[in-house]
Amino acid sequence: MDVNQIEWLVDYLNNFSGAAMVVSHDYDFLDRITNCIINVAFGKITKYRGNFKKAMRQRKEREEFQQKQYEKQQVEIEKAERFIRKNKAGSKSTMAKSREKKLAHMDKIDPPSTNISASFNFPYEDTGSHEALTVDKLSVGYNKPLLAPVTFTISMGEKVGFSGFNGVGKSTLIKTILKKLPAKGGTAKFSPSAIINYFSQDLAWDNNRMTPMQIIADKYPKLTQRTIRTKLAKCGLDAQNAIKPIHELSGGEQTKVKLAMMEFVPSNFLIMDEPTNHLDEETKEALKRAIDRFPGNVIIVSHENSFYDGLVDKVLNVEKLSLRERAKNETL
Repeated sequence: MDVNQIEWLVDYLNNFSGAAMVVSHDYDFLDRITNCIINVAFGKITKYRGNFKKAMRQRKEREEFQQKQYEKQQVEIEKAERFIRKNKAGSKSTMAKSREKKLAHMDKIDPPSTNISASFNFPYEDTGSHEALTVDKLSVGYNKPLLAPVTFTISMGEKVGFSGFNGVGKSTLIKTILKKLPAKGGTAKFSPSAIINYFSQDLAWDNNRMTPMQIIADKYPKLTQRTIRTKLAKCGLDAQNAIKPIHELSGGEQTKVKLAMMEFVPSNFLIMDEPTNHLDEETKEALKRAIDRFPGNVIIVSHENSFYDGLVDKVLNVEKLSLRERAKNETL
């Protein structure tokens, strides 16, 4: 959903007199509409009262208390086991057996379970060119142009966001710049030294019965199984999901596979079309940090304004170029 649609939904839900159940990774959205949070993780369901931020504070406090109780019990267990080892065959054997029996019937406290944290690192290939991309009066569309002719330049190291409502033509503009679609007019020229790494929002696979391990090994046959497994783990995909057919994975897990594959391609220009779709907040923050560290150029499409904050140097509002809107309003 784009920003305008999210705003409409926020108003609708807040004025709705009935109950609503919402599943979303957009934490800002959840914070604005919720008064109760149900956290489903690691086979357990925990209910928290209040909006999303309050629920997360409660979860943190709960996990901190559980961690303290776990550590306290571990000290108790270690002390008992040490006594049992020392006195099992001596004069205090009866006491040792009693403690052993007590230990066997103890309700063990587990440490708090946490999500697998993701980290990303997009390898950089240096370029000496000043102008990374020059777009001159580029007209894009299918049967007819979707947008007014677009002109802009991206200098070396610049990061740019494309904004606008869904269907306005952001993906079409990107695909035309990449020459995946023919232009209706005008030109788009990358620097001769540009090495592009492209993330498409489509979760489409040549063979969706292959596992993430097989997909990456098929594309990069020189990689060892250990290297692939390590990369997937760093991107937040555990060993169990790495060997499942890709179609059995969630949208977020499939996105992590695509991001992992990008990390095997040294480049100096990242083009990312809706990379935050399906990702949880922690993974989005990890991706944002990786993009921020990347010294090359970046074009990002995202419907989440918070993802752009502090990340991009400028934003191209594709919505203002829409000929569809011009037909309605008779102005650009």
